Amino acid sequence: MDTSSVLSTSQFAGGITLTDTMLNDPSQQENPVVTRVKSLIKDGIHYQNTNIMGWGLNNPWPDPAQAEPSDWSGLDSRLQLIQDTGGTPVITLADAPWWMKGQLQPDGKTKLLTKGDEWSKLYFDSRVLDNKMSAWVHLVQRVAERYMKAPYNVRYFQVWNELKGYYNPISNDYDYETNPGNPSGPNATHGYTFMYNQIYDTLMQTASGLGIAPESIQVGGPYVVLDTWSSSNQGSASDFAKTYGTYDRRGLDAIKYWLQYKYGAGFISLDASNKNRDGVAKSDPFTSAQMFADVVHWIRALDPATYPGATSLPIWWAEWYATPDKQSNSNYDNAVKAYAMMQFVKAGGSVALMWGGSSNDKTDYGIWTKTTDNGGGKPQPWYYSYKALNDSFATGTTLRNVTVSAPDKVEALASPDKIMLVNKTNTNVTLTVNSTSVSLTPYQVSIVNYK
Repeated sequence: MDTSSVLSTSQFAGGITLTDTMLNDPSQQENPVVTRVKSLIKDGIHYQNTNIMGWGLNNPWPDPAQAEPSDWSGLDSRLQLIQDTGGTPVITLADAPWWMKGQLQPDGKTKLLTKGDEWSKLYFDSRVLDNKMSAWVHLVQRVAERYMKAPYNVRYFQVWNELKGYYNPISNDYDYETNPGNPSGPNATHGYTFMYNQIYDTLMQTASGLGIAPESIQVGGPYVVLDTWSSSNQGSASDFAKTYGTYDRRGLDAIKYWLQYKYGAGFISLDASNKNRDGVAKSDPFTSAQMFADVVHWIRALDPATYPGATSLPIWWAEWYATPDKQSNSNYDNAVKAYAMMQFVKAGGSVALMWGGSSNDKTDYGIWTKTTDNGGGKPQPWYYSYKALNDSFATGTTLRNVTVSAPDKVEALASPDKIMLVNKTNTNVTLTVNSTSVSLTPYQVSIVNYK
């Protein structure tokens, strides 16, 4: 291995989106599983994100007859959890109360939601109604007023989640434009960037009203899912294709449009998996995990004169999923995840937020074992690799180029004094780092001090 030249300076911070209600449930505070997980978070994870409702949190404004949102118990407990574990708080401004939402239908009509639809698939696949935009903006204002201030001091906000509800079945595309829709009635036709810009202005104005410098408030979008397909004949294929798959044009178009027409932004927020949407694998999971860097390079290659911020805004993975093939184990899972984040770090990526944290016992081993199991909440191998990335390759760390003699077997990420190594094979591998022999077991991730 050769580490003689400088690659870049790391912008990386690893984080999590909190979805486990046990962690902020007062009745569970003496539960040893909860205590263990909180300790893991405090010791190894930096950014902590929460949605304002849904995914384990109650609706703060359940009654449309009420003039104001009134039940902040769930969100308060989540932000308190973040504060207690020393995290940098992030709020995702999603979802919205059921009575504000509707779903565009193939016939052009809008299906309205009832209270019974709350938390259903229909609910999550709906957007804010055009004529309820002012109510949604008001809720966001109240969230900002409450949580920008001490003791929470939130400065990072993501707008919406995965463009949920913005799919248009008529055009077979996302409604991502600045179109305000038809606010004369309960219609679900406005575009995401229109909504984003209303929220952006509201956050800036709220900060100013609180005496907080607006430039300290970082707002991210469009939080779009970037699908890939095994064949260019599927989905809505773009000309952005790699060995592992072809990118769907619709997600890429949403990014470009948002960059062009946003009022402002602090970062670019994205979502993806190393699995093709059609479930057909064209490559091994390490090759497909390269996507978490490929997307960064694609955005950075856009013309900033046309797409302001493409070359300068920090790039976040609001959600990212990197898992092995079906025949997996926790070490294999760890190797794929570590490889994915190493590529993201090298590409100049910024924050990466893992969804949840618990193993699902099926395809993703997560950061820790399931908290619902007796004796759960124990660190998986990936926890230690994630912690190592945060400890040794965090923002500001000088990264060095690494030449590996067998790149098909081993991946490396180097700082001035440490190297993270990933064995990408199911066999033992021996290599030499500065005249020192290092042995790696199958799919092992190892940190080596070399100075």
